[in-house]
Amino acid sequence: MLRHGIFHLRENCKLQAGVPLKPMLAKPTKSITEVLDRFEGKDFTCEYKYDGERAQIHFVAHDSTDEYANNTAAPAAGKSDKGTANIFSRNSEDLSKKYPDILAKLPTWVEDGTKSFVLDCETVAWDLTEKKVLPFQQLMTRKRKDVKVEDVKVKVCVFAFDLLYLNGEALVNKPFRERRELMWKAFSEVEGEFAFAKSSNTNELDQIQTLLEESVKASCEGLMVKMLDGVESHYEPSRRSQNWLKVKKDYLSGVGDSLDLVVLGAYFGRGKRTSFYGAFLLACYNPSSQQYETICNIGTGFSEAVLEELHTQLKAHVIDRPKPFYAHSTGNKDQPDVWFEARFVWECKTADLTLSPRYKAAADQLADASGKGVSLRFPRFIRQRDDKKPEEATSSRQVAEMYQKQESVSKNKGPSVDDDFEY
Repeated sequence: MLRHGIFHLRENCKLQAGVPLKPMLAKPTKSITEVLDRFEGKDFTCEYKYDGERAQIHFVAHDSTDEYANNTAAPAAGKSDKGTANIFSRNSEDLSKKYPDILAKLPTWVEDGTKSFVLDCETVAWDLTEKKVLPFQQLMTRKRKDVKVEDVKVKVCVFAFDLLYLNGEALVNKPFRERRELMWKAFSEVEGEFAFAKSSNTNELDQIQTLLEESVKASCEGLMVKMLDGVESHYEPSRRSQNWLKVKKDYLSGVGDSLDLVVLGAYFGRGKRTSFYGAFLLACYNPSSQQYETICNIGTGFSEAVLEELHTQLKAHVIDRPKPFYAHSTGNKDQPDVWFEARFVWECKTADLTLSPRYKAAADQLADASGKGVSLRFPRFIRQRDDKKPEEATSSRQVAEMYQKQESVSKNKGPSVDDDFEY
């Protein structure tokens, strides 16, 4: 700043290997539907959110034209025949003495043409026998300083998800799609040591839900959802950005009990679902008023084969208009394309329940609802209940109790807190 002045900092104060920068952070979100609302019309990717310690790896090869800043600070483990390296935490703490095993293995997964880089990644405890991620608590049993490679008991695997600097060039102002493609070319995966974060570029609700469930089965915390293109996909150091959203498994753990709901209507499918109904209007049953009260639209959990079967089954029960005992919204945009006789009951799961002016479930049983009904957030079709009649569906009283029970729990949770190791 003294040499070039404050107005020329951008041109002269640049990212350099050996000098850590504060990482980009993500905004938490409570549902996949919230993600789709935020990124509507945009291309984005969903990555596994690994349960480990955020790390930033800096490296410069001996034959690189780049200089390694603060070269004297690099530990012995970070100086190999190939080059010089350090590992930093998200708080810019030098973790090199904690992870000498990573630094020792690093040269084996760096491609020959990769002369310098800054890699954003997660260090994760790894089970070499089962070949799977271990709980974060296992990682925290490692010593933080003066670790010897031969004494390491908790093995780690590095999962890389972003590349900030490559061969003398800062990449933070390049689209994430381009940064990630460069990363894939600059490194080679080594089983149990180094891998790229598993990801999928999809904006289909059911595919995202499947990926979320797979990530949880793989002992991950959930998903990271990131913008792929344009200025919004640039890397923003030291900022918790809306262009990175995290969907953690505890946000979508789901209501414990499933609900049995009646099919009242359907919406014509689009894309792959053009020949079938693509989504459906469901309702619970109010035995006091003998009305079916709408509770959600559902389009997730169906295979193409199931949709074809349901279309054949339901089209035989299409009616011209809703029955007088259907309690539903009268707004034009809320009307299904077709209405059905109340004949079929489906079992569904949901992430949680919320209030909505669009639906009528239990609206007369909640004192503080202001006329709003209960709605399901991210409902998923489980199966058809051939053993239940429509009037045996989940009652509006049960729906109200499920909502109130959930509300009492959420009010006592307190604010969620990010620890130092998640992003």
